[in-house]
Amino acid sequence: MRKATIIVNDHKKACLDLADDLAACLIRLGVELIMPATFVAFTVGDIHKNDFSGVDMAFVLGGDGTLLSTGRAMSAYNVPVLGVSMGRVGFLAELEPEELLPVLPLLMAGRYTLEDRIMLNCGILREGKQQDSCLAFNDVVINNGIYARTVDLELKIDNQDIHSYQADGIIISTPTGSTGYSFSAGGPVIMPATDVIVIVPICPHTFFSRPIVTGPESVVEVICRHFSDETILSADGQYRTHIQVGDLIRVEVSDKKVRVARLGMYSPFARLKCKIYQT
Repeated sequence: MRKATIIVNDHKKACLDLADDLAACLIRLGVELIMPATFVAFTVGDIHKNDFSGVDMAFVLGGDGTLLSTGRAMSAYNVPVLGVSMGRVGFLAELEPEELLPVLPLLMAGRYTLEDRIMLNCGILREGKQQDSCLAFNDVVINNGIYARTVDLELKIDNQDIHSYQADGIIISTPTGSTGYSFSAGGPVIMPATDVIVIVPICPHTFFSRPIVTGPESVVEVICRHFSDETILSADGQYRTHIQVGDLIRVEVSDKKVRVARLGMYSPFARLKCKIYQT
């Protein structure tokens, strides 16, 4: 590791303090640190304004939201991300704060592995024309926002009619996102490096609606038939837009992937079990 950068949630003092300590250690170890002019680390708002070509590792100090934003941004440069859990849950992070500095010699020696995680491209088509698009590392969700009202949705996979849902919404998730909203809605836990798409209806009004797992080549389409004016589509809980009756939502695996650095300290299931018991 010759060149690194640090991304922080700058709303948390603990993240800023750890970033200072991490930067000092990296520089002492001879790592070139890519950083803004005013601090040792970038904020999530900064990362889309900078070029990270040639960076060997992005250290992410924050919660899952910080890691999701950073992962999407760094996928454009093929830069691996190493998450340090500074949030309440931290399903996605590899390390706890107290573990970070002691493992730096392992990282310097290259004693880590890289997992390529899939992302989803989501396009919103209205009357046959694309209105908007977004990228999701975790999931794409369609629901009625703040209102407890059902929506009527038609699901197609590879142009085949699958089911019509009257439900609170629908979640289309990556394996990385399978331990998030999808898990809470009754979806399966998927090993994060698996290349599949998970589709989970939210509180469907039928006994026969179950989660569906489909392959990475599939094209998932959701057609919105009836809902209120407050129905929204969100990606990773960070991008949000209103959708209209008749809109077609098309979701497929992106050609970009997030590279996640793993030290093998925890299995995905061990981390999930630990975090569930914590909360």
